Amino acid sequence: FYNKIFDYSLKKGTHIKFAEMLKYRHTSTNNIIPIMTKHIYNEIPIRLAKRVTDLNSLPFGLSKNHSINKIREWYLLSFEELTQMKEPRTSSEIIDFKNAIDTIYDRHSTILSTISKGLYELQVENKLNDLEAPVIQAFLNKFHKNRTEIRILLEQYLSFFEKTKLKGNYYGIIHLDSNVETILQDTINNIQLICDSNGIDLHLSNIIKVNVPNQIILPTIDHYLYYILFEILKNSVEAVRYKPNPLIEVTMKEIDEEWVLIKIQDNGGGIQDKDMDKIWYYSYTTHPINTAEIVEQTDFSNKSPLSGFGYGLPISEIYVNFFNSSS
Repeated sequence: FYNKIFDYSLKKGTHIKFAEMLKYRHTSTNNIIPIMTKHIYNEIPIRLAKRVTDLNSLPFGLSKNHSINKIREWYLLSFEELTQMKEPRTSSEIIDFKNAIDTIYDRHSTILSTISKGLYELQVENKLNDLEAPVIQAFLNKFHKNRTEIRILLEQYLSFFEKTKLKGNYYGIIHLDSNVETILQDTINNIQLICDSNGIDLHLSNIIKVNVPNQIILPTIDHYLYYILFEILKNSVEAVRYKPNPLIEVTMKEIDEEWVLIKIQDNGGGIQDKDMDKIWYYSYTTHPINTAEIVEQTDFSNKSPLSGFGYGLPISEIYVNFFNSSS
């Protein structure tokens, strides 16, 4: 079994880019499903095997951590399930394959919080230090970048089987005519709910000033853009929380046909110079966390407090780069 994983891990995978996904938007659902089924059947076992290999070679005791072991077991099980299936060709075989993918997608939905919990546990136990951070950072960047591509690919595939279609102009999970200001307002509303449910006396309608000169419509995956805005705005709200005159300004404008600028600034205390290089580290957070109170959450859960594990910014960067297709 492990020889099989090793063999698959040596195969070359195919990187997924947002621009490439858009090229198929005029292909009918009946035609795209068989094409994507074949691609996923061949591609996902390679991706899973590579992640198992990466997890096995983690430095500094990470590979022996309980949370990391749990993730490795998920990858092993998913790899085994897929490689035991024959390539689906008939309609019934494709449905069986789709159901297996559905199970795998759900199984891996809490990996962000689980791997971050493991990292934070090691940090609390003083098993990580600043010298080791760049090595772990490189691993996590690679791991989460590849995981993001897998998640988006599987989510896109599964969406073509949905009987209830989303309202609006969609190609799978891609909203072709997404209104950026609407996503921003949803983000602000949900952060307000978090403030209210945690007894934080802030009225964001009085604090956040939105400047959008012209309506911005673009193709995007709404909940990924929402995550980016949520994480950055959440940080800003935390930064101005105790200010006498808190202010957050959000400016959105189109630079040209290809680029949209979203600028978020606040009058919080800022980040100390000594910590500037650390803010992109997955292990960096300014708030102590009681790991006993941590619950595993899916990727886009709104149940988190205002400050979390420190993976919001680096994950947001991965999402931004995916949309830019720049890496």
